Amino acid sequence: MTLIELLVVLGIIALIVGIAVPALTGYTKQVRLKAATRQIVGLVSLARSLAITTHEDHAVVVDLEHRELTVINVASGEGTEAVVHLPSSVTIDVTVGGQSSPEMRVIFRPTGALEGRTTSLVLAEQGKHQTITVTGATGAVTVQ
Repeated sequence: MTLIELLVVLGIIALIVGIAVPALTGYTKQVRLKAATRQIVGLVSLARSLAITTHEDHAVVVDLEHRELTVINVASGEGTEAVVHLPSSVTIDVTVGGQSSPEMRVIFRPTGALEGRTTSLVLAEQGKHQTITVTGATGAVTVQ
């Protein structure tokens, strides 16, 4: 091979890498948001299950300062070992009735229903968002 052929091949490889890197960056952000959503859905389902099985109120508490979500027993204040840490680029907001809620927790009754109205946890990362909705009357968890 000549030097010119080698430079052409290296140029083509550089062009392909230059096109692929931005696409992969966007993909990893999307994967990070979906992974955080799945973990939070699991945590919310755990809190509901604990409320039903122990016959005590359990809550999912959002700690914005430490960027984590935990499950606690409302009566005793004891937390479980289940914790979800949010990636630094993901933000979360708790909404009730479509408006941002000052109380950053979702409380499940022993029946599995929520204390209060339907609540949503909105996760966002650079223009993309996922909404986890917990129905007030049934405690059913859906992702949009």
